[in-house]
Amino acid sequence: MKRERYERRLFRVFAQAGYSPSRILTVTPEQMVEIPNITVPNIRTVLFLQKKLSGERDAIRRALMIEEFLRMADFGGKPHG
Repeated sequence: MKRERYERRLFRVFAQAGYSPSRILTVTPEQMVEIPNITVPNIRTVLFLQKKLSGERDAIRRALMIEEFLRMADFGGKPHG
């Protein structure tokens, strides 16, 4: 439950700053520090996610991870299937 609240907060902070959930995957650290109400743990989480996805060599697995991330963003942190 705590993880879901954290994810929802992260998506809300980005949405309030005018970023779509998919933009989280490409936003730069310089852009993140300009976002109001963003915290260091939020920035670390985004950087970890970006690094994890960029390091994934298997294109199908990477696509599935991105798809799951976007589902969570659209449905308030509740993964599907």
